[in-house]
Amino acid sequence: MKLVDKFTLWFIGVTLLLTPITTYFCYYNIEKRIDEAEIARLKEINEITANQLRDGISPVTSMHESPTTVTVLASALPKESVEIQKISTHDTNLKHQESRLVVNSFFSIKNTNYEISSYNYIPGSRQILDAILGTVIWKLLLIILCVGITARLVSQRILHTLRQTMKKIQGFNVKQKVQFPQTGTQEFKELNSFLQKMTDKAVDEYASVKEFSENASHELQTPLAVLRNKLELLSETNIEENQAALISDMQNAIEKLSKINRSLTLLAKLENNEYAVSENIKFCRVAKDVLAAYEDRIEMKNLSVKTDFAKNILLKIHPTLADMLMNNLVGNAIRHNVQDGSIELVLTQKKLVVKNTGLPPEMPVEELFQRFKKGNQCSESVGLGLSIVKQICEVSGFFISYHYSNQLHVLQIDFQSKSQEEVQTIALDNLAPAIY
Repeated sequence: MKLVDKFTLWFIGVTLLLTPITTYFCYYNIEKRIDEAEIARLKEINEITANQLRDGISPVTSMHESPTTVTVLASALPKESVEIQKISTHDTNLKHQESRLVVNSFFSIKNTNYEISSYNYIPGSRQILDAILGTVIWKLLLIILCVGITARLVSQRILHTLRQTMKKIQGFNVKQKVQFPQTGTQEFKELNSFLQKMTDKAVDEYASVKEFSENASHELQTPLAVLRNKLELLSETNIEENQAALISDMQNAIEKLSKINRSLTLLAKLENNEYAVSENIKFCRVAKDVLAAYEDRIEMKNLSVKTDFAKNILLKIHPTLADMLMNNLVGNAIRHNVQDGSIELVLTQKKLVVKNTGLPPEMPVEELFQRFKKGNQCSESVGLGLSIVKQICEVSGFFISYHYSNQLHVLQIDFQSKSQEEVQTIALDNLAPAIY
């Protein structure tokens, strides 16, 4: 729910809550004022009639707006000089309730006690309440209508800056700085100032880390190449058998270090979303090409390969990432297989399934996608294969899952699309996949 809608509902709720209370006070005050005004008028009429009696003039009731009666009392005057009665009656002709207000005044004139009574009909409680309720209902409808319209007009003006800020944040990229809009609202100004500092810091830190990782990767390649060349020259000289074994171990360690360097550099690029996707590619062709490139290694282990590839499988994925994805999956299926084992690949428009025989993993399944985790501690593996696969799936909007059953490792990738915001959120929350 939008912020303006919440404010509107809150204001309407408060109005609806207070309306019955204010309606009651309004009804009470109106009825009280009507009664007080009419009582005062009837008292004045009784006083005029009493003065006529004192002057020896016969009272003329026709001159008064309200009927007046004069009664001689045989008894003494009551303690109260004025007596007020309010009687609710039902008018059969008009068919509504009305109130009859009677004011009895007592006077002693020339040793004679008199009771002078005047009365008049005033609006009944029901009539007053109905009139107030009718007004209140129309007032509430007008308030709701006006609040609903003006709240959106005000929102477009006052909350415009907030919406612009949200758009800037949603489109934020650590590769370039963002400029937040100017505003005269103090709270929004403080928010934009804070966000400006945070985004600028994130961009600067990303640039520093990117520069460091690129420099480190580049600088490591030179000494690794020197070591590799020196060891090759050393292996061509007259050396003993134990020395040759040591040189071979050193060469393997250098190759492994080189793979780790390349893999970590690739993971850094994947996490920073440096592989933009603009169009679909034929993934079935990529899968066939990668599988053909591994024919020699498949023959060395005497593996039987079964494929079931659907035609024209179009996926929105970067071509480089598609090639890396299939290379890691097929390479793992061969590396972690057994002699004379089998591999099965199934590719449809919805999913890719890779099955291969092999020993069960020596660690919990949930840890297999973490970096530098190896299910059987294979010496050839650096523990980053499935880490790269998982990261590629995340930036491409795919789901990857793994399970082991019936002596088969089963990796399944579901090609389900996500919004760019969801992909970025997942990529930030899951920065550590690995090989099994």
